[in-house]
Amino acid sequence: MPRILIVTGEASGDLHGANLATAIRTLRPDVELLGVGGGKMRAAGVRLVQGIERLDAIGMVGLAQLRAAIRTYAALSRFLKENPLDAVVFIDNPGLNLRLARVAKRAGHRVIYYIAPQIWAWHGSRIGLIAQVVNRMIVILPFEEELYRRAGVRCTFVGHPLLDAVAPSYDRSELRKRVGLDETARVIGLLPGSREKEVRSLLPMMLETA
Repeated sequence: MPRILIVTGEASGDLHGANLATAIRTLRPDVELLGVGGGKMRAAGVRLVQGIERLDAIGMVGLAQLRAAIRTYAALSRFLKENPLDAVVFIDNPGLNLRLARVAKRAGHRVIYYIAPQIWAWHGSRIGLIAQVVNRMIVILPFEEELYRRAGVRCTFVGHPLLDAVAPSYDRSELRKRVGLDETARVIGLLPGSREKEVRSLLPMMLETA
């Protein structure tokens, strides 16, 4: 029976992890799925070895968050070293996941990274570490595939997972009418993040600025 660990650290990753788990189980009903995630992954049949409640607060750096990150890293490092796994799938959250990917690689596990670190936007130097510890990168943006392949990383583009949840095309005029917006008005989206702490901290300032 294949045994796969799926690791995420935030609410958006929990959603993507749940969808991934459902897809994997469709292909291999006999698979055993373990995970670090939340309620959505649990509902998708993943047996959680740790929740993301503490991890999901790490977006804002503070002493409590740093301690939580250190404890989480230590616990998951032990788990990776002590448990046989056919693959470990890391989802986004590169601050912690790239460190754990190094541990997983040294423990002899096959490392797959789904939703790649945005090295094209910041911390491009991380691509060297990624090339060393990741067996397969699964990316959701088309230009990322060539970027990683040039660095020697085996990479597959699969498209953005949100396109499976929402219609990729719509009538702009009809949508504006539906939400009560003038058809000629300029619309600016405010996207503070997926973590509750990010939203509470950033959204008021963004609304005030807007």
